[in-house]
Amino acid sequence: MQRSLSETANYVLLQFNCFEIKVPNNSRLLLEYKSVCNDNGSSRGFIQEDDPNFDIALEAQRDFRQLEFFFDQIDNDVQKTNYGSILKQIIKDSVFPQDDKLDSSGRNAQAEAFVFAVCRNSGMNPLFEEPDVTCQVKGKKYGIAVKRIKNLSKIKTRLVEGESQIHKVGLPGIIFVELTIAVNPQNFKIVTNENEQKVRDWWTAKMRQTTNRVLKDVHNEEVRGILLHECCPIRFPDGQYFLRGMTYGILTAKNEEQKNEWKQFKDTFVKGLPNLIP
Repeated sequence: MQRSLSETANYVLLQFNCFEIKVPNNSRLLLEYKSVCNDNGSSRGFIQEDDPNFDIALEAQRDFRQLEFFFDQIDNDVQKTNYGSILKQIIKDSVFPQDDKLDSSGRNAQAEAFVFAVCRNSGMNPLFEEPDVTCQVKGKKYGIAVKRIKNLSKIKTRLVEGESQIHKVGLPGIIFVELTIAVNPQNFKIVTNENEQKVRDWWTAKMRQTTNRVLKDVHNEEVRGILLHECCPIRFPDGQYFLRGMTYGILTAKNEEQKNEWKQFKDTFVKGLPNLIP
């Protein structure tokens, strides 16, 4: 049974405490916690759009659900001491991602944790190591370079960076691009009355158009493909907000063996993506 948002917020902060990581009073996570929970930890109930903390609560929904997913995946891991470093990074950043256009090490680390959790949920035996995350599919090891971009004009530069990371480790690799804030730089609220499939078709077409002009510059022999990912709260006609996650895969491999490796990786990876909309 899915936790409520307030239950998730309490769960996430408890996990940081279990790792002996203090969440500062002025951190985005504690401010988000206070937007959905009372001082005693109970729920603030349904938060109306005219609530002064409504926008913070929307960010709480996104951040706490992603971190809940990560902590759920590592819950039974006996090697929990390996996660302290990335968790110390995650607590950084401002509440609103649009306020961190230059330095965003907190959400950058959160994107890596999300990729790790997807791999873990897919049974891919991930590790936090160069290029950012490694995993295995059918006994073959892959490297994943995780690039969180905040401006679509920078996508070529970040893809080249990802190529370089993968080349250095000498593994067949994937570039995972988290581009939520790049697609919506002002972080506007998104309202939909559309059929979900229509929205996904539109988004896929937009991603194809965005990347077609830069794919010619992706020529690293080790890169098998690129995954583009977006995750944002969506307002539905009944007034409720749910998280929508969308992922688009792009083949860059040249020969048949590499293309098969991409397909095996992609098919396995997407099975681990969380189902965010009930």
